[in-house]
Amino acid sequence: MDRGISLPAMTHRLLACLVATVALAAACGGEQPEATQPANPAPSAMPAPAPTASEAPAPSAAPAPSAAPAASAAPAEGPPTQPGPGDWDKWSHDQKLAWMKASVMPKMGQAFHDYDATKYADNKCTLCHGDGAKDGSFKMPNPGLPKLPSTPAGFAKLAQDKKKAKVLKFMRETVVPQMAAQVGEPPFDMKTNKGFGCFECHTKQ
Repeated sequence: MDRGISLPAMTHRLLACLVATVALAAACGGEQPEATQPANPAPSAMPAPAPTASEAPAPSAAPAPSAAPAASAAPAEGPPTQPGPGDWDKWSHDQKLAWMKASVMPKMGQAFHDYDATKYADNKCTLCHGDGAKDGSFKMPNPGLPKLPSTPAGFAKLAQDKKKAKVLKFMRETVVPQMAAQVGEPPFDMKTNKGFGCFECHTKQ
């Protein structure tokens, strides 16, 4: 110890040195201790354990396919597949028109075509309905068709004409029976005076 320095002065120097050392350490940034996780972390901080096979959620079942919608019933105005006895007179205009398009025209048009492919090459509704097909009324009998005799004697006379006899035979044996079936009626019977006959379409002389 330097005896030339008094004890108070020495004490003062030691304190100054200590202060300087502390200040230097603070200025240089001494080592900081590493952050440690708490011994008991909060539940939200802990990673969720992977589910075991027994705990794994079962795959959701595929949704059952919806049942196909039931076929809608045929509209009330739609015609049946075939009219029965008396049905034709009860049918609406739209029902009759639908049946004519679906069945009568194709079948009767083919019958006329088979009879004379040249004269009846392109059959339309006007073949039987004439102007009634144009104005949409389809009124029958059609005054535009050839007028027929109203008595058996008159028909007998037609049969004597070779040209008319051919047409008369076609009408009696093909057109009347097929058209009668199309409207659900029996062919005309001269004894009972009932059934579908020539005057459903033709007017009388």
